[in-house]
Amino acid sequence: MSRLWLTLGLGATLLAGCASVPVRQPTGQVGPAINPSTDVSRFVADRQLWTFKGHTGWAYYTPNSIIRTTSTDRKILERLPSFVELSILHYQSDITRLPRPNQPIETYFFDTRNQWETLTRSLMGDRAGIYLSIERGGYSAKQIGVFYDIGPKDSFVICAHEGWHQYAHSTFKDPMPVWLDEGVACIMEGFKWDEQFPDHPRFLPWANTERFDQLRDAHNRDALMPIHSLLTLRPQDLMGASTGKPTALTYYAQVWALIHFLNEGQGGRYQSALHQLLKDTASGAFRSKLDEHDLRQFNTRRTGPATLLTALPKGTTLRQLDLEYQQFIAQIVRVGSRNRIVMGQSPITR
Repeated sequence: MSRLWLTLGLGATLLAGCASVPVRQPTGQVGPAINPSTDVSRFVADRQLWTFKGHTGWAYYTPNSIIRTTSTDRKILERLPSFVELSILHYQSDITRLPRPNQPIETYFFDTRNQWETLTRSLMGDRAGIYLSIERGGYSAKQIGVFYDIGPKDSFVICAHEGWHQYAHSTFKDPMPVWLDEGVACIMEGFKWDEQFPDHPRFLPWANTERFDQLRDAHNRDALMPIHSLLTLRPQDLMGASTGKPTALTYYAQVWALIHFLNEGQGGRYQSALHQLLKDTASGAFRSKLDEHDLRQFNTRRTGPATLLTALPKGTTLRQLDLEYQQFIAQIVRVGSRNRIVMGQSPITR
């Protein structure tokens, strides 16, 4: 099934959640301070009863997060705290070394959509409408994620994707370009449950059959967008696109592939540029590298070709980059590659 819920949810995030949205802290039980020296291998530093509108649940406190849930699903309760905590550690080390969150990342995971809607109205106030239009899953707003149960796989995928947005908002001093923010979030979706420790995830950036299938379908239909479009469009610009034209799902698949391309393509030629972009946004040095015109576009839409070109080797052109990127896609969607995607392995020929 195509991950359409994610497209809708992230569109709302981009329109409001990742911007400067006034988030009102919900009333309820306040947890203990998180001890930074807590042994991460324990995952849960504390667990307390938590009640939401008469629904009894649990509040979990891990070194980097606070998780409140009304779920009654045993597997959810066993896996959610370690998944969220390990995701946050994964964000800090998967692509390049990034800083620890400045504050605990807060996650609400509800058993039902009705409970999710109730908190959304309380949390978002006058802005609740755009979030309530999300068809499945949930959203992030600043460092807070608000989700409800949509099944044993997708529930964790959306936590991993939106968790990246929560982490970045909590930690980075500059906002990220939209293509980078969404591309990395899609990379973070890939995981498998560990065979030896079945309640712990193994994060595998290539293990994403839904993004892969969408990418391959767009490639086969000759419906891929050029890099220029990925750098200047936002997902909400493609919402409701007519059949046969690029859609938001294609956008997400392509920015997923773009991050892989920058990280692995051309023998790693652009890997250091990707790492530097992430470090610059984390440290607050990113916007200072844009000229006045490019900075104005970035401040308005968080987009623009310069958001990538300024980090690449001198003389790199969009035309050259797009040719290499399209060749990279053709390589990773070739016959037989999906088997490697299923296993979480890179389809790139070494």
